[in-house]
Amino acid sequence: MTKFQKQMLTIAAAGALTAVTALPAMAFENEFHGIYNFNTVFSNYNNGGGGDLNFGINALPVGVPTTAQIAAGNFGDKRKMNNYMEQRARIQYIAKASDDLKLVTHFELNSRFGNAGDGADLDTDGINLWTKHVYLDFNVGKSFNAKLGLQPYKDTIKGIFIDADTPAVMTTTKLGAYTLGLGFARFGAESTPGAQTNWGVKTGEYNKDLFIMDNTVALNKDTKVGLSYYFLADYAGATTGSGPQSGYTGYQNYLGQVSQVLYNHTNQQAVLLHTLGLSGQTKIGNLNLSGFAAMQAGNQKLMTATNTSRNFHGWAANVAADMKVGSGKAKTGFLFASGNNSTNAAQYKGWVTTSVDSFNESGMMILARNTYNSPTSTDQYIRRDVTNIALLTAGYDAQLTEKFNLNGNVGFAWAPSSADAPFDLKTGTRNNSDFMGTEINVEAGYQLYKNLKLQAQAGYMILGGYYKNSALKSGTTGAQAVTGAYAVDPENPYTMRLQARYSF
Repeated sequence: MTKFQKQMLTIAAAGALTAVTALPAMAFENEFHGIYNFNTVFSNYNNGGGGDLNFGINALPVGVPTTAQIAAGNFGDKRKMNNYMEQRARIQYIAKASDDLKLVTHFELNSRFGNAGDGADLDTDGINLWTKHVYLDFNVGKSFNAKLGLQPYKDTIKGIFIDADTPAVMTTTKLGAYTLGLGFARFGAESTPGAQTNWGVKTGEYNKDLFIMDNTVALNKDTKVGLSYYFLADYAGATTGSGPQSGYTGYQNYLGQVSQVLYNHTNQQAVLLHTLGLSGQTKIGNLNLSGFAAMQAGNQKLMTATNTSRNFHGWAANVAADMKVGSGKAKTGFLFASGNNSTNAAQYKGWVTTSVDSFNESGMMILARNTYNSPTSTDQYIRRDVTNIALLTAGYDAQLTEKFNLNGNVGFAWAPSSADAPFDLKTGTRNNSDFMGTEINVEAGYQLYKNLKLQAQAGYMILGGYYKNSALKSGTTGAQAVTGAYAVDPENPYTMRLQARYSF
C-alpha cells in the first residue's frame, strides 16, 4: 500500500468514526418552550393570597365574637382597593430522542413584587423554583402511548372533577375511531410510618389513589362521544383534626382545601368515590355543541354520630354552544354541580371534586375558576372548587383587527344548596335565597409581537340575595355584632388587571 493510499484510508476511517459518533447527537433534539406572565392587580378582594372567596359570615356568632372572628368571614361594606404586582415564568425543556421517545420537564417560578419569600425583595436574592412536570413520554408501536411521571391531566367532563398536575402513570391506546385512556395517579401519600400511631403502617398504605378510564369514540370528523369512569380511594388522613362527624350542612370538600380551611379525615374515615361521566361534542355548520352528564356514588366510613358510613350522591351536567358571528365568536353555556342540601348526616348530595379543578368554558373572573384568567398563583374565586353552583353564561369574543381583540362575558350564578348560605345577621338565620349574583367582565388584548400579548381585564359582580345582610358595617366591634343592627350587604367584588403574556 502506497503512502498516499495509507493517508486516504486514515482520512476515510477518521471521517467514518466522526460520522458514527455524530449520529446520536444529530438524532437527539433539545426543545425549549415557556411562558412569562406579568400581572398588575387592582381589586377589593384579590390580595396576593389565593383560594376561595368567602363573602359574609357562615357561622352565626355565639355570644360576643372576637375581632378575628368577624374579620375571618366578613367582607364588609367598605373595602380598600388592594394593589400588587406579580409574575410567573414557566420553562419547559424536552429531551427528544425520537418521535417515539422523549423526556418532558417543566419548571415554574412565581414572584410577588416585594415578597422576600419569593426572592422578589430588594436585591432579589432567593430561591424560587417549583417542579411542575417531569415525565417520560414514549410510544410502543403506532397505537400505544405511555406517560410516566409528574404530568398534567384534565378529565373529560371539562375539568370539574380534576384539572391538575398529578404524579401518574397514563396510557393511551388508539384503535381506529376508538381511544382508550387508562391511568393511575397517587397523591396525598403518607409515606412516613413513624407519623402514624400504628407503627405497623406500610409505605403506600394510606394514600389518595385515583384510577382513570376514558373511552372516546369519534363517530365522524365532527362528532365525538366519551364515557369515563374515575374511582378515588382516599385513605390518606390525619390522626387528629378530622372533619365534623355529623350534622354538617356546608360544602366542605372532604378531599382537600375549601375556603382556605383544610378539612382532614382520619385514615379510618376513608372515602371511596365512584364518578361516571358521559360527554359529547359535535359541529353542525358553524355551530359547535358540547356537554356532559356525570354522577357520583360511594361512601365515607365512620362519618355519622353513630359511626356509620356517609353515602355520596353528587351529580353534574353541562351544555354549551358557540358559533362564528361577524368578526368573532358568540358563546353560551350552562353548568350545574350539585350542592349538599341533605338534612341527613348519612347522605351527602354535593358534587365532590379532587379539590384541584376548573371550568374554563365560562370565561368568568370571579364566580368560578377559569385557569386562563389565572395567569399567576394568587387567583381567587367564589367557587374555586367548582361545586354547589348553577352557572348560566353568555359572551362574545371579537377579533376586531388582526392584532386587537375585545371579549365580554356575563354570568348568573345560583347555589343549588342554600344550606351553606351566609347568615342574615339581622334575623339570625341563613339566607334562603339561592341567587349568588351576576358577574360582568371584559378583556381587551393587543398582539404587540407574535410572541407577546398585552391585555387589560376587568370584572365586577353584583351580589345576590344569597349574601343579604351577611356582613357588618366597617368598624363594628364584637359587642355591636351580636345585636344585628350593624348588619349590611357585603360590598360587591371587583378586579382589574394589566398583563403582559410572552410565550415561546
